[in-house]
Amino acid sequence: MLTAEWTHKLPFIQSTSPAKRAAALIIRTLDRMPEVEKGKFSIVDFCSGGGGPVPVIEKLVNAHRLARNQHPIPFLLTDIQPHLDAWMAASARSANLSFIPQPVDATNPPVAVISSASPTAASDPNAEFAPDSRVFRLYCLAFHHFDDAMARKTLKSSIETSDGFAIIELQDRRIGSLVLMLLDFFLMFAVTPLWFRHDGLHMLFTFVLPVLPFIQAFDGFVSSLRTRTFGEVMALVDEACPEGEREGAVRTFDPEGREVIKVTKGDWVFEGEREMHTWPLGFMNSIVGRRIR
Repeated sequence: MLTAEWTHKLPFIQSTSPAKRAAALIIRTLDRMPEVEKGKFSIVDFCSGGGGPVPVIEKLVNAHRLARNQHPIPFLLTDIQPHLDAWMAASARSANLSFIPQPVDATNPPVAVISSASPTAASDPNAEFAPDSRVFRLYCLAFHHFDDAMARKTLKSSIETSDGFAIIELQDRRIGSLVLMLLDFFLMFAVTPLWFRHDGLHMLFTFVLPVLPFIQAFDGFVSSLRTRTFGEVMALVDEACPEGEREGAVRTFDPEGREVIKVTKGDWVFEGEREMHTWPLGFMNSIVGRRIR
């Protein structure tokens, strides 16, 4: 159900699907990274689970690039517990989607997903086996699962071994988001006949034994409570990478009305964005980091 909510557009209350908003964010970010067009570049999704929205996001990003006569960017699915059956099925439908079959720890990634331009790549004893590619990390609805200690290690690893990263969440701790998560219980009764009418078990555990609506609403509510603000993530960045002074923050609105907070720290620039995905209470919150030197 969660993947379906990412990839479908709800009539009247959504102007586009959350997956399309996430793809647009990635496209905007890639446009600000000139190194993307200068050599090999890949996007590595961490904590992929069963794949989530990434197969759809990959198609949207690369369709946009194809329309602009730009080369496609390979996406890789990874997880500490690989979901190989789901990943093989997804990657079979796209030449630009693949996966790493071995467990991948976001705090200590293997050399296969370390950027060739990162300081870590040069010192890694297995550097000769590393792909000659820059790396952008992706965390779709995943970062809130980390406790503070794990989040610090993940941010440190992202900064030391990649050229950029994006943390994308569809919820936050504001009252409106919490209310929306509770309303998700009732939403499932409306969308299940549309999206899962041929799935007997899904219909059973929605309408006869409403276990799935409860799990969905409860998980969303807890996820909202665990989602960090831009300021809280930046505090973790400061703790994980104390070198370099933080400059900013500058709060602005882009031409399309998105709220953007920008901070520069050392060789990196960090941007937090917030835009509505579901009227009137649902907002996509993203934190993007880019290496600028």
